[in-house]
Amino acid sequence: MEAPSNENLMPSDSGPSREHTFGSPIDLPSTLEALNIQYLDVNETRALVIYQTAILNLEVIEGELSAASHIELEVYEDPREEYSTDTEKNSGPVVGSLLDQLSSRK
Repeated sequence: MEAPSNENLMPSDSGPSREHTFGSPIDLPSTLEALNIQYLDVNETRALVIYQTAILNLEVIEGELSAASHIELEVYEDPREEYSTDTEKNSGPVVGSLLDQLSSRK
């Protein structure tokens, strides 16, 4: 059974930021590739992710990209207006949606 996740929505200068703890470490590059989500790894603990036309900074707090236990996702650029639906007026749903996909793919 999966351990409960720990998520905190934190304000930042760039955009919404949320921390998330996975029940067990996951290989983020493999998971993102399996989900057909584009990303650019910056180093062993950081990647830029393009998701639903938004650009997010993914920072591993515990572990590294290939075995991440605790991450922080920060929105650098909101989704384009023509992509967003009426329920996606801000970038919060984008962060939550990506975390849902990452968590369900373990």
